[in-house]
Amino acid sequence: MAKEKKEKKKNSKLKKIKKLATPKKIALLMALISLVSFLYKIGLGIISNSIILIIASLSTAVVCACKFIFWKDMNADRKTKKKSYFIMMILALSFAVLFLLFAVLKVGGIDTSSKNNFKGIIGYIFIAFVILMFVLSIINLKGALTKTDIMVIGIKEMTFVSALADAVIIQEFLYKTIPHYRDLPFMRILNSYFPLIIAVAMIMVPIYMFKRFRQYEA
Repeated sequence: MAKEKKEKKKNSKLKKIKKLATPKKIALLMALISLVSFLYKIGLGIISNSIILIIASLSTAVVCACKFIFWKDMNADRKTKKKSYFIMMILALSFAVLFLLFAVLKVGGIDTSSKNNFKGIIGYIFIAFVILMFVLSIINLKGALTKTDIMVIGIKEMTFVSALADAVIIQEFLYKTIPHYRDLPFMRILNSYFPLIIAVAMIMVPIYMFKRFRQYEA
Protein backbone atom coordinates (compact mmCIF):
# COMPACT_ATOMS: atom_id res chain seq x y z
CA MET A 1 0.00 0.00 0.00
CA ALA A 2 2.78 2.40 0.92
CA LYS A 3 4.55 1.74 -2.39
CA GLU A 4 1.33 2.30 -4.33
CA LYS A 5 0.76 5.64 -2.59
CA LYS A 6 4.33 6.73 -3.38
CA GLU A 7 3.89 5.75 -7.04
CA LYS A 8 0.60 7.65 -7.24
CA LYS A 9 2.20 10.77 -5.73
CA LYS A 10 5.13 10.41 -8.12
CA ASN A 11 2.82 10.03 -11.13
CA SER A 12 0.71 13.02 -10.07
CA LYS A 13 3.85 15.16 -9.74
CA LEU A 14 5.02 14.07 -13.20
CA LYS A 15 1.62 14.95 -14.66
CA LYS A 16 1.79 18.42 -13.07
CA ILE A 17 5.30 18.94 -14.44
CA LYS A 18 4.17 17.83 -17.92
CA LYS A 19 1.27 20.28 -17.79
CA LEU A 20 3.55 23.13 -16.77
CA ALA A 21 6.54 22.19 -18.98
CA THR A 22 4.78 21.69 -22.30
CA PRO A 23 6.92 21.61 -25.48
CA LYS A 24 5.43 24.99 -26.47
CA LYS A 25 6.42 26.59 -23.15
CA ILE A 26 9.90 25.05 -23.29
CA ALA A 27 10.38 26.42 -26.81
CA LEU A 28 9.37 29.89 -25.59
CA LEU A 29 11.77 29.61 -22.65
CA MET A 30 14.63 28.68 -25.01
CA ALA A 31 13.83 31.70 -27.18
CA LEU A 32 13.85 34.01 -24.13
CA ILE A 33 17.19 32.57 -22.98
CA SER A 34 18.64 33.35 -26.42
CA LEU A 35 17.28 36.89 -26.11
CA VAL A 36 19.03 37.35 -22.76
CA SER A 37 22.24 35.92 -24.26
CA PHE A 38 22.02 38.41 -27.14
CA LEU A 39 21.50 41.37 -24.79
CA TYR A 40 24.45 40.21 -22.65
CA LYS A 41 26.77 39.81 -25.63
CA ILE A 42 25.92 43.08 -27.35
CA GLY A 43 26.08 44.96 -24.04
CA LEU A 44 29.52 43.52 -23.30
CA GLY A 45 30.60 44.26 -26.87
CA ILE A 46 29.55 47.91 -26.66
CA ILE A 47 31.14 48.40 -23.22
CA SER A 48 34.43 46.77 -24.29
CA ASN A 49 34.39 48.42 -27.75
CA SER A 50 34.82 45.01 -29.40
CA ILE A 51 33.50 44.88 -32.97
CA ILE A 52 33.97 41.10 -33.04
CA LEU A 53 31.79 40.61 -29.97
CA ILE A 54 29.12 42.95 -31.37
CA ILE A 55 29.00 40.99 -34.65
CA ALA A 56 28.88 37.68 -32.75
CA SER A 57 25.97 39.06 -30.73
CA LEU A 58 24.08 39.65 -33.97
CA SER A 59 24.36 35.93 -34.74
CA THR A 60 22.79 35.25 -31.35
CA ALA A 61 20.01 37.70 -32.25
CA VAL A 62 19.35 35.69 -35.42
CA VAL A 63 19.28 32.44 -33.41
CA CYS A 64 16.81 34.13 -31.06
CA ALA A 65 14.59 35.14 -34.00
CA CYS A 66 14.70 31.56 -35.35
CA LYS A 67 13.68 30.16 -31.96
CA PHE A 68 10.72 32.53 -31.78
CA ILE A 69 9.72 31.39 -35.29
CA PHE A 70 10.03 27.78 -34.12
CA TRP A 71 7.90 28.52 -31.03
CA LYS A 72 5.24 30.15 -33.21
CA ASP A 73 5.02 27.39 -35.85
CA MET A 74 6.25 24.25 -34.10
CA ASN A 75 2.79 22.63 -34.30
CA ALA A 76 1.94 23.95 -37.76
CA ASP A 77 1.46 21.91 -40.93
CA ARG A 78 4.38 20.95 -43.21
CA LYS A 79 3.67 23.79 -45.65
CA THR A 80 3.90 26.44 -42.91
CA LYS A 81 7.03 24.80 -41.48
CA LYS A 82 8.64 24.90 -44.91
CA LYS A 83 7.94 28.65 -45.15
CA SER A 84 9.37 29.16 -41.65
CA TYR A 85 12.49 27.20 -42.61
CA PHE A 86 12.87 29.46 -45.65
CA ILE A 87 12.83 32.51 -43.36
CA MET A 88 15.50 30.86 -41.19
CA MET A 89 17.57 30.27 -44.32
CA ILE A 90 17.30 33.96 -45.32
CA LEU A 91 18.34 35.03 -41.80
CA ALA A 92 21.33 32.67 -41.91
CA LEU A 93 22.34 33.97 -45.34
CA SER A 94 21.99 37.62 -44.26
CA PHE A 95 24.25 37.13 -41.25
CA ALA A 96 26.76 35.07 -43.26
CA VAL A 97 27.04 37.87 -45.87
CA LEU A 98 27.45 40.48 -43.10
CA PHE A 99 30.17 38.40 -41.49
CA LEU A 100 31.88 37.92 -44.86
CA LEU A 101 32.00 41.71 -45.35
CA PHE A 102 33.54 42.07 -41.88
CA ALA A 103 36.12 39.36 -42.69
CA VAL A 104 37.09 41.07 -45.96
CA LEU A 105 37.56 44.38 -44.12
CA LYS A 106 39.69 42.63 -41.51
CA VAL A 107 41.94 41.15 -44.20
CA GLY A 108 42.24 44.69 -45.55
CA GLY A 109 43.59 45.84 -42.19
CA ILE A 110 40.47 47.51 -40.80
CA ASP A 111 40.11 46.31 -37.21
CA THR A 112 38.77 48.61 -34.50
CA SER A 113 39.37 46.14 -31.69
CA SER A 114 43.15 46.36 -31.40
CA LYS A 115 43.32 46.16 -27.64
CA ASN A 116 42.67 43.16 -25.44
CA ASN A 117 39.01 43.38 -24.42
CA PHE A 118 38.98 40.03 -22.61
CA LYS A 119 41.04 40.87 -19.53
CA GLY A 120 40.77 39.43 -16.03
CA ILE A 121 38.84 36.54 -14.55
CA ILE A 122 35.54 37.75 -16.11
CA GLY A 123 37.13 37.60 -19.56
CA TYR A 124 38.38 34.05 -18.99
CA ILE A 125 34.97 32.94 -17.70
CA PHE A 126 33.31 34.46 -20.76
CA ILE A 127 35.70 32.74 -23.16
CA ALA A 128 35.22 29.41 -21.35
CA PHE A 129 31.45 29.86 -21.77
CA VAL A 130 31.89 30.62 -25.49
CA ILE A 131 34.04 27.50 -25.97
CA LEU A 132 31.42 25.37 -24.18
CA MET A 133 28.63 26.76 -26.38
CA PHE A 134 30.75 26.10 -29.48
CA VAL A 135 31.27 22.42 -28.56
CA LEU A 136 27.60 21.92 -27.62
CA SER A 137 26.45 23.51 -30.89
CA ILE A 138 28.48 21.02 -32.93
CA ILE A 139 27.16 18.08 -30.88
CA ASN A 140 23.57 19.34 -31.18
CA LEU A 141 23.92 19.81 -34.95
CA LYS A 142 25.02 16.21 -35.38
CA GLY A 143 22.01 15.00 -33.38
CA ALA A 144 19.56 17.34 -35.15
CA LEU A 145 20.47 16.11 -38.63
CA THR A 146 19.09 12.68 -37.72
CA LYS A 147 15.64 14.20 -37.05
CA THR A 148 12.87 14.74 -39.60
CA ASP A 149 11.37 18.02 -38.35
CA ILE A 150 12.76 20.64 -40.72
CA MET A 151 12.36 23.45 -38.18
CA VAL A 152 14.37 21.58 -35.53
CA ILE A 153 17.12 21.10 -38.11
CA GLY A 154 16.90 24.80 -39.03
CA ILE A 155 17.35 25.89 -35.41
CA LYS A 156 20.46 23.73 -35.03
CA GLU A 157 21.90 24.89 -38.36
CA MET A 158 21.53 28.53 -37.31
CA THR A 159 22.99 27.76 -33.90
CA PHE A 160 25.98 26.24 -35.71
CA VAL A 161 26.42 29.48 -37.70
CA SER A 162 26.42 31.36 -34.39
CA ALA A 163 29.00 28.90 -33.03
CA LEU A 164 31.25 29.66 -36.00
CA ALA A 165 31.07 33.35 -35.09
CA ASP A 166 31.99 32.40 -31.53
CA ALA A 167 35.01 30.50 -32.90
CA VAL A 168 36.33 33.82 -34.20
CA ILE A 169 35.97 35.29 -30.69
CA ILE A 170 37.98 32.35 -29.32
CA GLN A 171 40.66 32.89 -31.99
CA GLU A 172 40.76 36.63 -31.24
CA PHE A 173 41.17 35.90 -27.55
CA LEU A 174 44.10 33.56 -28.24
CA TYR A 175 45.67 36.12 -30.58
CA LYS A 176 45.54 38.82 -27.91
CA THR A 177 46.64 36.55 -25.06
CA ILE A 178 49.40 34.26 -26.42
CA PRO A 179 51.78 37.10 -27.49
CA HIS A 180 52.02 38.10 -23.81
CA TYR A 181 53.78 34.77 -23.21
CA ARG A 182 55.35 33.93 -26.57
CA ASP A 183 55.74 35.80 -29.85
CA LEU A 184 54.30 33.72 -32.71
CA PRO A 185 54.40 35.61 -36.06
CA PHE A 186 51.97 33.24 -37.78
CA MET A 187 49.29 34.33 -35.27
CA ARG A 188 49.06 37.69 -37.08
CA ILE A 189 48.35 35.98 -40.39
CA LEU A 190 45.84 33.66 -38.72
CA ASN A 191 44.14 36.65 -37.08
CA SER A 192 43.65 38.29 -40.46
CA TYR A 193 42.49 35.28 -42.48
CA PHE A 194 40.74 33.03 -39.95
CA PRO A 195 37.52 35.13 -39.98
CA LEU A 196 37.50 34.89 -43.79
CA ILE A 197 37.78 31.09 -43.64
CA ILE A 198 34.95 31.00 -41.10
CA ALA A 199 32.85 33.35 -43.27
CA VAL A 200 33.19 30.96 -46.25
CA ALA A 201 32.07 28.08 -43.99
CA MET A 202 29.09 30.17 -42.89
CA ILE A 203 28.03 30.80 -46.48
CA MET A 204 27.95 27.04 -47.06
CA VAL A 205 25.28 26.58 -44.36
CA PRO A 206 22.46 28.57 -46.08
CA ILE A 207 23.45 26.89 -49.38
CA TYR A 208 22.82 23.47 -47.80
CA MET A 209 19.66 24.88 -46.20
CA PHE A 210 18.40 25.92 -49.65
CA LYS A 211 19.07 22.40 -50.94
CA ARG A 212 17.14 20.94 -47.99
CA PHE A 213 14.32 23.45 -48.58
CA ARG A 214 14.00 22.38 -52.23
CA GLN A 215 13.92 18.68 -51.32
CA TYR A 216 11.41 19.04 -48.48
CA GLU A 217 7.92 17.94 -49.47
CA ALA A 218 5.22 20.15 -47.97
